[in-house]
Amino acid sequence: MSDAESMRSIGLLLRGINLDFRQTVDAALRDAGAGVTFGEVSPMMSLKLEPGLNGAQLARLSMVSAQAMNAVLKELSRKSYIERRPHPQSLRADSWHLTKDGMRLLDRVREVLQGVTATMLSGFSAREVRGFENSLQRCADNLRK
Repeated sequence: MSDAESMRSIGLLLRGINLDFRQTVDAALRDAGAGVTFGEVSPMMSLKLEPGLNGAQLARLSMVSAQAMNAVLKELSRKSYIERRPHPQSLRADSWHLTKDGMRLLDRVREVLQGVTATMLSGFSAREVRGFENSLQRCADNLRK
């Protein structure tokens, strides 16, 4: 396999793993009766790590359009999992935060996410998982330079 073919293959594998992971998480969340999708959990996890992100930031982190994220944020707000607060630096920007209900939901779905991740990594040794994680982190760091 040439270098160009290998690079194309890696990109396609990453895209495919992302799609398969999302679909598997969605099915597991459905089976668990969580009442949310991966597309809703993803921005909530981002808000847990970085409270106060705005809609555009959440859209970029979730790899969706601003319009799609706006619909997700409205739905999560309607379900009382997140709330909008005034942005500290801008009157026009939004600042989203998890509510207590949102934090409880994330605690409930953590096991589901861990289960899907464990299934994805089954057959890997602990050392291989650490190496894989380090390799992915290096890729992410390289792209952010």
